Amino acid sequence: MDRLIRDIETEMTALGHAVSIDHLDHVSVKAGALGLRRALRNLIVNAATHGKGCSVSLTGQGGRAVLTIADCGPGIPPDLLNKAFEPFFRVDPARTQFLPGAELGLAIAKEIIERYGGTIRLENRQGGGLVQTVVFGAVS
Repeated sequence: MDRLIRDIETEMTALGHAVSIDHLDHVSVKAGALGLRRALRNLIVNAATHGKGCSVSLTGQGGRAVLTIADCGPGIPPDLLNKAFEPFFRVDPARTQFLPGAELGLAIAKEIIERYGGTIRLENRQGGGLVQTVVFGAVS
């Protein structure tokens, strides 16, 4: 998974987005490479574009792979945070006024991650920004 993240970092940097990797453990997860690449790319693109850059960290914790993507953007209004994964959230003009340019990236990423037995959580950081945390079962 660390190689996928480095490839996505290179791709995003080439497109002019600031993506920095804080820490990467070499962790293999129980997920298909193509689906995982699509999900991770959607999450990192979301953070890099809405947050004007992001930091990525991957650690192995107790047989799990924990990926954290943090940005310094506006976050998501608290009353809409629990709706961020709904596909209609991304195409409803009344809601996208809070997140200009929002697409289906989070909803697609969540669907892929859950198909492979993972979970994803969003939380606003104190002082701004969004933290996306993805947890997968790791392959030993």
